[in-house]
Amino acid sequence: MRLLSGIIAGALAGIAAGILMAPEKGDATRKRLNKEGTRFRTDVEKSVNEGIYNLLDSVSQAIDDYSKRSQKSLKQAKKKKKFINF
Repeated sequence: MRLLSGIIAGALAGIAAGILMAPEKGDATRKRLNKEGTRFRTDVEKSVNEGIYNLLDSVSQAIDDYSKRSQKSLKQAKKKKKFINF
């Protein structure tokens, strides 16, 4: 989480510094900052949403795998119980 925060902060600082150093009038600079900020926010939201989707997919897959292994173990235990109790 710290890494992501650092990356975001660094990117924002870089964008802001690059735009503020550009030789433009104040109004044009503000418009450009707004545009770049909106684009950056959209990119971050997209990345976060993809990360959440990937995480949920991984968790879902892990649950499915665990469920299958649990069912297999339960079947094996029932077979062993029948064998012992014959």
